[in-house]
Amino acid sequence: MHQPRYARILRLQNSLVKMALKPNFFNAVAVAALVWRVYEYAKKQYKLLNKWDYSIVGVRLRALTANYVDLDVVVDFKNLAGVTATVSNFEMDVYVEGLLIGSAEKKELYTFPKYGSNELTFTVRSYLSKFGQAISKALPFLSRPGELKVRIKGQFYTETVPGVFVPVKFDFTDSALNLYSYFK
Repeated sequence: MHQPRYARILRLQNSLVKMALKPNFFNAVAVAALVWRVYEYAKKQYKLLNKWDYSIVGVRLRALTANYVDLDVVVDFKNLAGVTATVSNFEMDVYVEGLLIGSAEKKELYTFPKYGSNELTFTVRSYLSKFGQAISKALPFLSRPGELKVRIKGQFYTETVPGVFVPVKFDFTDSALNLYSYFK
């Protein structure tokens, strides 16, 4: 039986479309799977940029005057993400043995390597007129070597995409060995 010419052309066109569709379909599936994996990785790294490990390395009584007390607090910040992180604007309140003794801040930019850590030293100045009772209760703990319970509560900003910083809040308590030799 003789088919009209246009029917043969339609059949040929349909078979060409099917042949072309199979490789393009599998390529599209592969690209979609790749895009999904990249999305999942980016989402995981974003969550890790907002999750950090902290530990207090040392606390030292730096200066004691008639008007104020200066403490150095060294905090180790650990970047858990697989990307280099840029952070800035550290603001925190420092408590020693449960007593608010002052605040500290750092406004500079710091770069943390992927899966790396940096130790930052914060100087906490407590004015006796403002924190007098708390300082007088905390001085016995600060003046002798030993374990201190130090609580740090505050926030810093981490750069998620270039130029966009989001706040990361933290509140942790750690025991810090009052090691004077660490600061020498």
